[in-house]
Amino acid sequence: MSAEADFLKAYVEALEQGTAAAFIGAGLSIAADLPDWRKLLRGLAGELGLDVDREHDLPAVAQFYLNRFANNRGRLAQLVRSTFRRPATPTENHRLLARLPLEHVWTTNYDDLLERAWELQGRRLDVKSRNADLTTSDPEAHAVLYKMHGTASQPDEIVLTTDDYEHYRMSRPGFLQVLGSDLITRTFLFLGLSFTDPNLAYLMGTLRASFESVQRQHFTILKRPVGDYDARRFDHFTTDLERYGVRTVVVHDYADITRLLERIGRASAQRNVLVSGTYPDDGDAAERGFIEAVARGVGRVIARRGMSLVSGFGRSVGSGAIVGMLDEIKGRSDVPMSTLGRRLLLRPVPKAAPDGVELGEFRRRYREELIAQSGVVIVIGGLKDGAMSSGVLQEFEMAVAQRKLVLPIAATGHAARQIYERILARPEYYLAADMDLGLFRRFGPETDTLDGIVAAVDACLALVVDAAPV
Repeated sequence: MSAEADFLKAYVEALEQGTAAAFIGAGLSIAADLPDWRKLLRGLAGELGLDVDREHDLPAVAQFYLNRFANNRGRLAQLVRSTFRRPATPTENHRLLARLPLEHVWTTNYDDLLERAWELQGRRLDVKSRNADLTTSDPEAHAVLYKMHGTASQPDEIVLTTDDYEHYRMSRPGFLQVLGSDLITRTFLFLGLSFTDPNLAYLMGTLRASFESVQRQHFTILKRPVGDYDARRFDHFTTDLERYGVRTVVVHDYADITRLLERIGRASAQRNVLVSGTYPDDGDAAERGFIEAVARGVGRVIARRGMSLVSGFGRSVGSGAIVGMLDEIKGRSDVPMSTLGRRLLLRPVPKAAPDGVELGEFRRRYREELIAQSGVVIVIGGLKDGAMSSGVLQEFEMAVAQRKLVLPIAATGHAARQIYERILARPEYYLAADMDLGLFRRFGPETDTLDGIVAAVDACLALVVDAAPV
């Protein structure tokens, strides 16, 4: 198996098991037009009469500058504060990472690009940037972000100089303990690291210690240099990484990193089911009861098939699917409740937008991210203010654009019925080549009993689960 295929298989499995982690270096921030170490320290080096491009030990340059000012960190703190004051926009790679069901993310970067990327997904990070932060936890967070070298918002406490690195084990012992544990129990993807990164030697020492105790396989994606000498050194470097349990996936263009993250995202999302739909509280009581029963049945099937539920929390439909899933999980001894955070992805569509952002556009982007995190979209009902829900129809169009499997339950009427008829009129356009048209017809209005609908959903989701993960 090639390094790329082996990586995709192993990392997607780790994501499904909740044992994947990511370690993000400066390379991802550079793509967002933030400085690397050399650019950050160029001005300081010039004041010292040094050429930063000729320096290999960059923490030493920062230390020299600190020595010059009698260990007063004020000027270093001001440099970091002013450099990262300008808001930066997360790159596509940041956004792709934020969609993954990662529970632990590590970084040596000072910027807040990861926090912003997770926020754009409607997800929350529990940020740990100081040793004291490790003693508390945010129960509402979707993942923990370990900023092991500090954060730009607390520039007096960042790790930057030789002295900082040499005293790291004493000043930040908790980070090394947690990192050592994660390296043993989780499968890491290292991104944005370079073999010229000044952080690398320190990181490799921690990796080596963990690898000697338990040989866990980790991965990194690196771009091969162009020059002959750099390419030869790169080959030696990637071979050496295997001593630390890190296997390298070599790419020839930075766009290939995005391509691989997209493949991971698609494979991870394949087992996520977005239940789209809504029905008003003051609608026909009998119809609402039927729609809620269908939603509960769909939620139970999703849980039974070991899949995850994505919900924008549409009225009647969202709550029904969630209740059905919870009922199924509570009744099974083989599904621990501790997995619920990974299996239930609640993303209520926001009622308000951030300052300066138009609400309609904000909701559109939010729905696009909901779809991106899903492999299957099941449509139930879709009635709002006496008309077909524009939000449900919009989600359908987005799902088609992203080539997702859409299963509209026509018997629940409204937007679901209209979507079913549109797909049936042009199945060659809307359905994947391996989707059996006869199976899709089971979602038609003729299937109007709860048992029949649940059986049709179960048959389709069984095919999705059995499909190749990547």
